[in-house]
Amino acid sequence: MKFKTGIAHFFVSIISLILINTCSETQNYMPIKVEGAYATKPLIGNNSVAAYMVLKNQTNQTLTIDKISCDNFFAAFHESKIDSNSKMVMKKLDKVVIKSHSEVNFQPSGKHIMIMSEDFPNNLEVINCHLSVGKEKKYPLVFIIK
Repeated sequence: MKFKTGIAHFFVSIISLILINTCSETQNYMPIKVEGAYATKPLIGNNSVAAYMVLKNQTNQTLTIDKISCDNFFAAFHESKIDSNSKMVMKKLDKVVIKSHSEVNFQPSGKHIMIMSEDFPNNLEVINCHLSVGKEKKYPLVFIIK
């Protein structure tokens, strides 16, 4: 009888470990996948850099990114377009919408992020940011300086 009880406890322990592991993986799930995030190297005397990446929505819902915030820097979404006079114009975007299972490409001469500072350090290697979806959900984002 003790043998059967021992086996039962063993299987209950294994099942518990599997459930705990499954739940913890769910907590680490990122609805937004970031690929190729990089920012241009700041030029001496320039107070802004452009940042680029691909954002992929991995959910069944449309996601709206309301804000980007960066440690020690000001950041905002922008889009460059050519106007009717064939001039390049840049417009600030209030939000970025990514439809379900689709992606938004941030690239030169298109959507991009402007990161600004009064003084960029010379040895800057990364810029740490967060994407805000709604008021409570923030997702980490790291731009590598190239």
